[in-house]
Amino acid sequence: MNKLKNKPFLINVKEAHASGIVSYQGSKAIIKIGDNFYEIPESNQFDLTQATIFGLNERLTMSATSPVLSDGETLRDKFNEEWEKYGEELTDEQSDFNYGVYAYYQEKNHLVRYSSEYWHRTVSIASSSTLILDPDRKKTWREIREIFENTVVGVVGCSVGSNIAHNIVMDLRPKNLKLADKSLFKMENINRVRLGYSDIVKANSEKNGISDTALKNKATSIADQMYAIDPFLNIYVYNEGLNDTNISDFFDGGDGEPKIDILVEEVDDPRIKLKLREEARKRSIPLVMASDLGSCVQIDICRYDLDNKESYSYGISDEKLLKATEAVYSNPGDRKTFFEFVDALVGTDYRQDELKDIINEESEIPTSTIIPQLGSTAAVGGGIMAELVARIRLGYNFSRRMIFNKKTFEVSIKE
Repeated sequence: MNKLKNKPFLINVKEAHASGIVSYQGSKAIIKIGDNFYEIPESNQFDLTQATIFGLNERLTMSATSPVLSDGETLRDKFNEEWEKYGEELTDEQSDFNYGVYAYYQEKNHLVRYSSEYWHRTVSIASSSTLILDPDRKKTWREIREIFENTVVGVVGCSVGSNIAHNIVMDLRPKNLKLADKSLFKMENINRVRLGYSDIVKANSEKNGISDTALKNKATSIADQMYAIDPFLNIYVYNEGLNDTNISDFFDGGDGEPKIDILVEEVDDPRIKLKLREEARKRSIPLVMASDLGSCVQIDICRYDLDNKESYSYGISDEKLLKATEAVYSNPGDRKTFFEFVDALVGTDYRQDELKDIINEESEIPTSTIIPQLGSTAAVGGGIMAELVARIRLGYNFSRRMIFNKKTFEVSIKE
């Protein structure tokens, strides 16, 4: 299975024009991919090069304070050369404006012109400046960028996990990312996931009959959102979820697919939660999990890279957690058994305020969702997790469990 199949078709603009892969008939663009030709009306053509170049010109500092690159040149000096090149292409009436990279999004029939990968990625992190540094503050901007770009994060579970994945891409701007989820988006997800209509369902023309719901896979849809921002990103999509057949591929890569450096676990299935911890510990890969519990964000950290004998969760033995997990399957649908598993996995601090009343069935409950969720809590969790991943990659160490209550603004840290 091609796990990069949703990635847009990319080609250098100058090469595309010279080879005839992209040509124009009046305002209409025509792109040739293999033996197929696609006509793209002007309303489906977009150019982000000016937004990129002018944005960089405004944001980048002058040479005196600009980061020094590997060749000794400053980032500003390198950009000044690109600025001149862009200006020459833009004003050359004899050329076809041979600047940038075309990205063709076949599903939407959109042709988008971007600046080169280097400048597109640079503009996307320029405003982040040096806000995330290593503990000793000895690494240069370039060295930190190399760490972040080469970090491969695996995100399993793309509901709440989508907030985390988006924030990781914004803060780290890695070159590779892995997403796994077999579930489909439904309208009920819009309370905690940023979704438009086309993120949830396919067009009517793609339906296979009146009974086809045309719902979109979560991992695939989130990958499409990210590709619309960064076509140069490689997103390996496991839309079948993780199972015994493919879990090794997800962790270890192969055939050009990289192995992961850190795992974000956001699945609902109790057995999969434990399986992921088992596989991460076996490989000495750190695992992090955010739980959005009412107004609280709870962060659980398993630093298997530092101690591959560390337990699956804080404050409980693997044997007791496994017993609580299996009890869920022995007593399907039993609320008491399910919450005993939740207590075993994340502790009991979440049993407070409105959520406590809902768990105890002491308040109105409009839906059958066992643990209701707030979108704002999921969003906060996404931001915290992105910085956590970044700082772990830079050498920071944290307590195994941290709880952030956005109702009371209290923070609890479990050593």
